[in-house]
Amino acid sequence: MHVRVEFTGQLRTAIGRANDHVDLPEGATVAMLLVQLGEHCGEEARPHLLNASGQLQPSLLVAINGTAFPSRQAEATVLREGDTVVLLPPIAGG
Repeated sequence: MHVRVEFTGQLRTAIGRANDHVDLPEGATVAMLLVQLGEHCGEEARPHLLNASGQLQPSLLVAINGTAFPSRQAEATVLREGDTVVLLPPIAGG
C-alpha cells in the first residue's frame, strides 16, 4: 500500500524535503512506518523519529488524515491505502 508522508519543522530540514510517498505492506502500523523512515532517511533525521535504543520518539506528534495523536499510540494505529501522515516534531525556541 502507498501512504503520503509530510515532514514538518526540524524533520523537514533534516530530511531535505517536505513530503514523500512510502510503500508499506498491508496492515502496517504507524510504528512500522516510523521505523522504516528512521532506517532510510539518514542519520540527521533518525533522532527525530527514533531514540538511541531504536524506540519511537515519545515527543513526536503524528497526524493521520488530519487527526493528531502521540507517537505512543503508533503501535496500535493501522494505516490504510492513501492515508496522509504528517510528522510533527517538537518545536524549540521561545
